[in-house]
Amino acid sequence: MYIVCPLEFERRSLAALARARGWTLVRTGPGAAGIDRWAHGDELPPAGTRVVLAGLAGATAPLSADRAIRVGTVVDHEGNEWPAPGVPEPDRAFRCLCVSHVLAKPEAKDRAARQWRVDLADMESAPFARLASERGWDWAIVRGISDGVDESLPEGIEGWTDANGCTRLWKVIASILVTPTLLPRLRTLRDRSRRAMRAVAAALDRMESTAGEAARSVAR
Repeated sequence: MYIVCPLEFERRSLAALARARGWTLVRTGPGAAGIDRWAHGDELPPAGTRVVLAGLAGATAPLSADRAIRVGTVVDHEGNEWPAPGVPEPDRAFRCLCVSHVLAKPEAKDRAARQWRVDLADMESAPFARLASERGWDWAIVRGISDGVDESLPEGIEGWTDANGCTRLWKVIASILVTPTLLPRLRTLRDRSRRAMRAVAAALDRMESTAGEAARSVAR
């Protein structure tokens, strides 16, 4: 299995499992720019490979950080949709909106849910789905929920990550110095993100086990 993570935090959270299972694990950087840069590299997997976009997303519907979501359909702001192949029930119903900017406020999440009938939002699913379809991959998207539908993210959070998906620690520290009350919120976000990535790791492990069982069944 080939695992694609936009952020270093996400990649690091899955590194031990990837080593144990023999998966290829790459970091692209955030957003469409990160997926595009990776797409023009020299190490893309061949057609037929199971390629999974894995990481964090924001909820636009009531979803828990303790359950990873396997996306059934990707939606973009132009109304394009990409149904993910081979998604079992009930995950098939989950719809993910790909956005160009983080939905940081509950009001923005509510608007997205109403307009696009989506359950979660990220910044990479549409360019990834488009590339995966063009390349003929057996693709999937698995997301953990870092922020709930009624929660706000800290102002300026998009600037806390560089183009390679690594945390700009000095930016985070500067934000805390300006707003000391931000620290408890960041601890909560960190803890929830860790829980979410543990759920993602468990979901990926189940996907691998299910695929192996299916292959053995066919062989018999």
